Amino acid sequence: MPIYKGTVISGYIFIGKVRIYRPVRFPSFAPDIASFQVDSELKKLKTALRLLEQEIKSDLDRPDLHQLDKDILNTHLMIITDVEILSALEQAVQKELMSAPQAVLTTFTQIGERFRQMQNHYLAQRAEDYKDVQQRLLNVMLNGCRQPELNYAPDEIIFLREITPSLVSLLAKSGAKAYCSMQGSYTSHSSILTRALGLTAMLANENILDKIHDGEQAVLNAADSQIIINPEKEILAELNKRLVEHAAAEKRLQEQLSQPAITLNQIKISLLANLEDPADFKQVLNNHCEGVGLLRTEFIYMNRTSLPDEEEQTEIYSDLLNNLKGQKVIFRTFDLGGDKLTYLQNRNKEENPYLGCRGIRFSLKIPAMFKTQVRAILRASVKGKAAIMFPMVIGTEDFCAARDIVRQCAEELSKEGVPFASSVPLGAMIETPSAALCSEQLAKVCDFFSIGTNDLVQYTLAVDRNNQQVASYYIQHHPAVILLLKQIIKAAESNNIPVAVCGEMASLSMYIPLLIGLGVRELSLNPAQAAEVKAVIRKCDGRLFDLVNSFDFNASIQAVETFLTQTLKDYYTI
Repeated sequence: MPIYKGTVISGYIFIGKVRIYRPVRFPSFAPDIASFQVDSELKKLKTALRLLEQEIKSDLDRPDLHQLDKDILNTHLMIITDVEILSALEQAVQKELMSAPQAVLTTFTQIGERFRQMQNHYLAQRAEDYKDVQQRLLNVMLNGCRQPELNYAPDEIIFLREITPSLVSLLAKSGAKAYCSMQGSYTSHSSILTRALGLTAMLANENILDKIHDGEQAVLNAADSQIIINPEKEILAELNKRLVEHAAAEKRLQEQLSQPAITLNQIKISLLANLEDPADFKQVLNNHCEGVGLLRTEFIYMNRTSLPDEEEQTEIYSDLLNNLKGQKVIFRTFDLGGDKLTYLQNRNKEENPYLGCRGIRFSLKIPAMFKTQVRAILRASVKGKAAIMFPMVIGTEDFCAARDIVRQCAEELSKEGVPFASSVPLGAMIETPSAALCSEQLAKVCDFFSIGTNDLVQYTLAVDRNNQQVASYYIQHHPAVILLLKQIIKAAESNNIPVAVCGEMASLSMYIPLLIGLGVRELSLNPAQAAEVKAVIRKCDGRLFDLVNSFDFNASIQAVETFLTQTLKDYYTI
């Protein structure tokens, strides 16, 4: 009974049969050409691009298309019509005398590798989109066909070397309910689509494809991060028992979903959603969230060859506010560095982008781009309840500089006779130790705080959580982090401004009682976690506050862990 470790993408426990996915094989092709073959290879390249474009547009016209499927197809369409990519492909054929298939293979591999090396996970995950397009182009060029039709039974677990967004979609359409990939990441486009489609999925921590065979019994035990092959009867019986208990617990959670998020001692906790794409607004409504506590606006700048103009942004932001029917939406301004945007010229590569020109620093350096976004948000504000939040703030100076630009934009719109809401709150994302330590001064100029715990932990502990060599040092409940949280919350309370937590801690049940006990009254989280978090909130009582307030967080990591896992355990055990 081999047991392998894995990384969970989605789901709980899935028991099924092994089915190994065997990708389409491409016929061999010559990598190099003679100069007299350039024209014919360019024609082959352009024909494949045209056919793939037609295929994608045909798929986009399907009425049953999931919104995330549509987003992926639109991304693919933007990639194959990107003038820079088209130029690179043509140059590879014309100047380097590559065959059309080799030009596709080389060019997209190089682009994908550049994305993988980017330290921002939002961009690194885009590598698989280029891999996806590469494979689709080669399939059209070498096999002359559309994506293959797949047919799987719902009790099969598909094991494969690498997953791509279009393959996730194909698996779901084929009837598959679960898969295990040898490569991937939790934040990838494929993983986001996997969760949206309700598939159970894991990433194997080692390549096990040569160790398994079609038809063997297998278990994706996402509850314990295990992949089990040919489980023993006793293990199967235990897993089936857990599945029954889990189904009952899920039913109880869903029954509570529409109930208010109020503690037993009658303290109201606001639950809002983190969104990466306004197209996901239904997740906010379906999970009974009270609005959007963090809209990551980077989506609007990606996979483009030019900056989005004010009209386009206004329309997108207005649609979201309309769709949420008066609920609050906090728009976080652009939070990436300029070196990630190929259409911004003369940007030098940064050795450490985490500490470089990103967030509000970048926006203040490119005021024209910043003002375009701010004007669009202000114009959209008439459609609902909008707020603006600045990322990567380190103190009052950069916040006030950004605030002054917002005021300039408001004055311009007033002179132009363009309507906007009379009051659009301006807040700071507290994600740097300096902002936390200056929170008392910041609270006097901000309308609200939102604590980004992911970066706050990373910067406080000097740990890159994506670096496996130091990942064990990424401890969200480290005493230094908790002490900073206490300082931020106290500053907000003393200046009478709201404070929310929008980082990963807000989605993890174990931390909910701690955050509430510290004084947090607003959580912005992955909407899929709303039911579980709400159930935890409804178990919190007056005793919890006494426990948290009496605990000395100037303690060891072990002491804090014991406090969380033993003293507060009953509050987050559902």
